[in-house]
Amino acid sequence: MPNLFTKNSLVKRLFFISLPFTLLAGGLYAAAIIYIESKSLKETQLDQIKIQMSQLAEVLAIPTWNLDQPFIVSYLNQYSKDPRILCIELMSNANFPERSPPDCKHPESDQVEIFSEPIIHNGEYIGVVVATFAIHLDNQRLKFILLSRIPTALIALSCIFFVVFFIFRRWVVSPIESIMKSIEAFQADGQHHPVNWESSDEIGTLVETFNQAQIHQVEHDALLRSEKEKAERALINLKHAQTQLVENEKMASLGSLVAGISHEINTPLGVARTSASHVEEIANKLEQNFNAGTLTKNEMKQFLNSLNDGVHLMTANLIRASDLMHSFKQVSADQSYDEKRLFNLNEYLQETLYTLKPNLKRYKVAILLDCEEDVFIKSYPGAISQVFTNLIMNSLMHAYNENDNGQINIKIKNFKERIELTYFDDGAGMTEEVQKKVFDPFFTTKRGNGGTGLGMHIIYNIVSHKLQGSIEVKSTLGKGSEFNIILPKSIADT
Repeated sequence: MPNLFTKNSLVKRLFFISLPFTLLAGGLYAAAIIYIESKSLKETQLDQIKIQMSQLAEVLAIPTWNLDQPFIVSYLNQYSKDPRILCIELMSNANFPERSPPDCKHPESDQVEIFSEPIIHNGEYIGVVVATFAIHLDNQRLKFILLSRIPTALIALSCIFFVVFFIFRRWVVSPIESIMKSIEAFQADGQHHPVNWESSDEIGTLVETFNQAQIHQVEHDALLRSEKEKAERALINLKHAQTQLVENEKMASLGSLVAGISHEINTPLGVARTSASHVEEIANKLEQNFNAGTLTKNEMKQFLNSLNDGVHLMTANLIRASDLMHSFKQVSADQSYDEKRLFNLNEYLQETLYTLKPNLKRYKVAILLDCEEDVFIKSYPGAISQVFTNLIMNSLMHAYNENDNGQINIKIKNFKERIELTYFDDGAGMTEEVQKKVFDPFFTTKRGNGGTGLGMHIIYNIVSHKLQGSIEVKSTLGKGSEFNIILPKSIADT
């Protein structure tokens, strides 16, 4: 049997709440008994005094009629020896007042009562007798009454209290404890543990409802486990698909970069090839004239001028193509096989922007980079390049039309342990609803125009996880968007 008075138990509460009320009821009962019995004793005493006064008036009627003053004085003195009488006075129509004791007065107090009784002789009023009585309760009798009634009442109340207490313990607490044990067993093994209790009252209904609820809970938990396993498998597949989509998006971004660079390289290479063909052509002509012996000084001079122009043109365009290839090689290698290393942030961002020039030709948007030249960080350069590539391409796709004039500002602030990057475009901006969802996967406002909804999600994941930083967005519709990125200057090893 469990302890009845465990901490915060219902039985303990009932006991320590009911017991004071029981004692209070006993106290109120005792107070009521004292009040009632005191009042009863006082009324009894007053009735006795009234009878005495009536008898006194009858005794003094004849002496008063006969003006027998000695008898009256003697009788009043004898009567006043009663300790309850403080003062007794007789006044007759013959105008001779008598008092006993002689100099007594009738005091006014809550503890005294003044009684008067008319003196009647042969139906005629001949005087009045007035007496002041001190009211003293019979304490012995009152004590006897209290000692005989109050203990009996307290015993009766205690019996009622303990009977109610144990009935409550049996019919309310016991089934609740059984329910608690069933819940503990259910939490331990997840099986149904019925509570065996039958009654037609509310407790019986509660137990029956609990048993049914536990059966449903067991069935629900089994179904929930099954659905959870399905959901976990689906989540694994979804994460795999999402990872694959993210990788595809990264490769698509790199593919777009390759296409742009290829197109950009074709121009200097084409110019160099045309220059080479032109130089080859005038060299063949020079050789023919030399072999025929018709080569003149003027022709030789023209050849040398053309040769110098062609070689200069080829050299300039080949250098340009080489620079493009160098930037592309570094950026694409970092994005494909990114490794943590120490690098100059300003130079690397310049290379990133250089590789984006082919994509920027269709827009009238200027990109301004404000960064100190000696900012070195130990991080993942390819990840940083991808963040800014995606930000710029996202602005070009969503913030500007091809005919819009705009400006993108990238500002780098260098601190001791971190760098703060602010990216701001003055384009179309975003609504509050779009801002709340801008980093969600697969969210895009241009679903039918080539938007996958993964660009900003990739940025958020790269900044938050790979670069161990944070990113926030602020935007006003029609006034552009601002992205604030905070990155550590040295990535912690993970």
